[in-house]
Amino acid sequence: MSNVYKRLRGKTTTQVEINALQLQMLITKYCVKEKYVPKKYRLLIGVPLINKVDELVDNISFANSIYATNDEELNLRKSFQTKAIANCYQLQNLIIKLEMTIDTVTIDSLNEIIDLLCNELNLLVAWKKSEKIKNIKQNAKTWQKPVFE
Repeated sequence: MSNVYKRLRGKTTTQVEINALQLQMLITKYCVKEKYVPKKYRLLIGVPLINKVDELVDNISFANSIYATNDEELNLRKSFQTKAIANCYQLQNLIIKLEMTIDTVTIDSLNEIIDLLCNELNLLVAWKKSEKIKNIKQNAKTWQKPVFE
């Protein structure tokens, strides 16, 4: 039981979700700045990068929405976590492509995004390793079918 009054309780989110949303915001802002990504590259490189980070956020949200009480739910949750980890690696590849293709993009300008992405990947791997089936408290009395003689 929580020691905080019910009316004072707020919604809490995991650090994985917070980092993913922060990463989504940073990548989106970076890709729409003319200073870094010229218009001629936005459709080819910027849009896929933004779509991939959106997919990452979706997979994390889907995984977090599943409360695993059996093996099937646990496997489904882990599959979304695996997809989110794969999205991180795909984002790394797209960022490398961005840096190598566009002259105005530098590692220094991507530093915050790269650090956040590496941190996100580590958190996702740790989150996946810590997954277990949640225990449901069973009532002491279980319903039994009545026996008629």
